[in-house]
Amino acid sequence: MARTTPELHDNALLAALPSQALMALSDRLLTKPVNAGEILCEPGTPLIHLVFPHDCIVSLQAVLEDGRTVEEASVGREGMVGFDYFLGERRCNYHATVAISGRASWLAVTDFQDVLGNSEPVHQILRQYARTFIAGLMQSIVCASVHPASQRLATWLLRAQDRTSTDHFDVTQRALASVFGLRLATISDACARLQAANAIGQGRGTLSVLDRQNLEAQACECYERGWNHGVDYAPAEDRGRRSAFQHLIG
Repeated sequence: MARTTPELHDNALLAALPSQALMALSDRLLTKPVNAGEILCEPGTPLIHLVFPHDCIVSLQAVLEDGRTVEEASVGREGMVGFDYFLGERRCNYHATVAISGRASWLAVTDFQDVLGNSEPVHQILRQYARTFIAGLMQSIVCASVHPASQRLATWLLRAQDRTSTDHFDVTQRALASVFGLRLATISDACARLQAANAIGQGRGTLSVLDRQNLEAQACECYERGWNHGVDYAPAEDRGRRSAFQHLIG
């Protein structure tokens, strides 16, 4: 299980931290692989860890009374799972499950508070992340309300590619139906439309981006709106020395 600092830079929030702060945290972070379908937290469980994805995607889902789940938001290497701890929450309000396999770093909230709890630059970074995250949430509401499934799926896949830097995803149509809160038949039709446009390829439990340009043509406007292209969470005075990380989040 790697604990090396260069790997930690794969997460934009960690990369935005002042160098001394990141070094202070590096020995307390546990970086390990996570697999699709793995549950990171469930509603009502204590919020005791922050999770920083590197090249995985975590789906934050609401659980309906009939047992269905619908994605409220997703988190990749631009953010972290557990941010609501800093808003005063002490228990998880969502079902957090890994949508795309990869790596992530765990940090106990007590360790974060011990090392960075009184750091104003870190609080600035968290506020910037909160603004970006809320903008994405607002746009996702619009997207779910007005855009067809094939456009929403194309946008989701583009963002997944940005977050993971891979063209191939081990994800089933059933898992996507859970993410979008749609019938399996609707997701199957959306995949077929994108495949007919030569944008994606399908296998058993896999999806691949075949032509990025075609996929962008099939996506809705929400890919560009409410998304964190070029965002830098670091305070303004630190941004110049963080340009090396812009390719991760732009």
